[in-house]
Amino acid sequence: MRFSKLVFLFFRRLMTMKGSLVVRLAKFMIFLGTSLLLFVFYQVHRYSGQLNFTGVAEAPRVGGHSRGYDLQMKFLVDTPHCKLPNLDPFDSSVVKYLRQGAFIKCDRYLPLTYANGTRLEINWTAIIHSKDRHYFSFCKYQPIHRPPFVERNNYYNYLEESAAFNTSQIMRYDFVRVRCYNRGGGLMYTNFHQFVRPKPKLDRKCKRTFQKHRQETGVKESLNVAMIGVDSVSRLNFMRYMRRTKDYLENTLGAIEMKGYNKVADNTFVNIVPMTLGKFLEEVPWNETLNDIPFDKYDFIWKQFSNRGFRTLYAEDQPAIAIFDYLKEGFHQQPADYFNRHFSLAMTKQKRLWYNEGKCVGTKLETQIMLDYVKDFMLMYKNRPHFAFAFITGLTHNVLEHTAVADLPYRTLLADLQESGALNKTAVIFYSDHGIRFGKIRETYVGKLEERLPFMYVILPKWFLEKYPNITKNLKINSNRLTTPFDIYETLRNILNFTGETRTVPAEQRGVSLFDEVPFLRSCQTAGILPHWCTCPIHQTMSTSHPQVQNIAVNIVLSINKQLDGYSSMCAYLNLDIVLNATKLIPSDKVLRFEQSKNDVINRHVKYGERAKAYVDFQLTLRARPGGGLFEATVRFDERRDEYQMLSDCSATVLWTGVLTTNKFVTPPQCSGRVPTTNKFVTPPHCSGQGSLQRISLFVTPPQCNGRVLTTYKFVTPLQCSGQGSLQRISL
Repeated sequence: MRFSKLVFLFFRRLMTMKGSLVVRLAKFMIFLGTSLLLFVFYQVHRYSGQLNFTGVAEAPRVGGHSRGYDLQMKFLVDTPHCKLPNLDPFDSSVVKYLRQGAFIKCDRYLPLTYANGTRLEINWTAIIHSKDRHYFSFCKYQPIHRPPFVERNNYYNYLEESAAFNTSQIMRYDFVRVRCYNRGGGLMYTNFHQFVRPKPKLDRKCKRTFQKHRQETGVKESLNVAMIGVDSVSRLNFMRYMRRTKDYLENTLGAIEMKGYNKVADNTFVNIVPMTLGKFLEEVPWNETLNDIPFDKYDFIWKQFSNRGFRTLYAEDQPAIAIFDYLKEGFHQQPADYFNRHFSLAMTKQKRLWYNEGKCVGTKLETQIMLDYVKDFMLMYKNRPHFAFAFITGLTHNVLEHTAVADLPYRTLLADLQESGALNKTAVIFYSDHGIRFGKIRETYVGKLEERLPFMYVILPKWFLEKYPNITKNLKINSNRLTTPFDIYETLRNILNFTGETRTVPAEQRGVSLFDEVPFLRSCQTAGILPHWCTCPIHQTMSTSHPQVQNIAVNIVLSINKQLDGYSSMCAYLNLDIVLNATKLIPSDKVLRFEQSKNDVINRHVKYGERAKAYVDFQLTLRARPGGGLFEATVRFDERRDEYQMLSDCSATVLWTGVLTTNKFVTPPQCSGRVPTTNKFVTPPHCSGQGSLQRISLFVTPPQCNGRVLTTYKFVTPLQCSGQGSLQRISL
């Protein structure tokens, strides 16, 4: 029974009620409230037939550190100029904005036809089980055509409709619209299909060009490339809602995550250009006065691969807001050998085929259609050089929890490619452009960081990582370095002209291949990240006598004493002697007050608002007495809750310089004797005296004393001698 009918019945009942006007109005209000509840239940029931809740298996627990995320590491990036905090995806400040993920079913229409390789098939199984099985007669297909060069980016046309058929058809076209008719000639079904067909002329051209490329450059390896982009998914939201994909990436494919990947500009367009051209827009040069000029002349990375004999694909969904077409002129010349814009445009015109908030078209998720196109291309050319660029927007662009819908399709794509062998010679860049840019979550400190920190994975064949251990080592180091779209561009250039060699890169170089080590001294400024996009806190040296510093130091010592509670009969109670240094790590004020960025180039400006409350980290080095032990600790202050938290176990800090140093540990009075520790630091000859021995962690009990002694060492190599020093021997 429809809601409008219910209201009508209630209203008619009101008119026949007996009693005073007040009583009748009160009864009417009760009826109205009941009808509203019925309406809500009706909507929930109707919608739940399309959405099955999954993704976040249960309502996130406030402040919960569940789901196996590694939160022991204080910083994702811990370098002199960037200490990027490791935040909980389910931090208490954002949990209230998280919703259950949804699984969307696209089952409104039966799939009466389907693509099978390069053939168009009639789905007789579906027809037999449909209510129209006695009326089905035949189908026709109509090619969707776009010439290699067009005057307008949105141009396409339909070619002549095919003859009627009800058997399998070999396709001579990349994209078709299919219509099926009943026995009376009436239209009963519409759908769209895509086909990745072999192109012999293209293959001959690519073979010649690729051979020339190898001969002229002497490249050592030729990896295929697949760039698969997912719009508006932060690293934290990827962890929340795409857990199956994350697990498959890390535990099956051995993908390496760039945990410090920071966007360099506001939206998709201005972050994809640095990734695919290696330049900011103004360096291209491009600005809004060129909106009506196509992007054909620019040397995008897919064009560079094409010019060296790689087959290319360019695929996007949501053509109205596509990267180079939203308020711009897109491409007049087809940018790649396989290009789907006209297909997407044709689908968007068939309004009645779209449902579930525009996520489903016909019988599939729009996202699934795009992923199938990429997969078919990669399978077709898995043994021949190819480059695929795909960026998929519709599913994840607007709603935080819709990312959960993307989990299964992307996990399935990666598994299909892996099991088919398509990844055996392929480098995959699996990434997002930025985090969610809409909603209340952006008003929080965590949300502001999320927007600037999209997820980024690099997938390489296992044999490649084993064959080039220096590259593997650098990738793992770079996993915890500040990285940007400029680095992805340089990595792609490295793949195209691969020599197998690694280089030492100057600290001031903006774009660095991830096959090389990203400089330890990199900052937002040297990486090309403007202050309002920079997620690295500002370092502020504090007076060691500052009341806040003294208060934190006293509590650090109290925390150490608490850890030693079980040894009070053997070791002295510690007191604060002196604070040696104190540093405050303050999130950028421009990040905390950021609201909106206006314009890409001309009159570009940023709108700021009220400052969001944030986490502020304090790093202290102090000396305790008795014994004169040196301790280092990081304490996080939550401005929102006005609370302090020790981020990890306190560690001792002792600095040595020189080639051979002996340090004697002074034992508390209760322990008899002294325990000597000898440390032999070996420096390479050309770096003599430049190394340092830094962090010593708690605690080991030597047999000579029942007290605890500091004895585990982490060697910190000087920048100019990276990886060359070693700690050779430690003895008690």
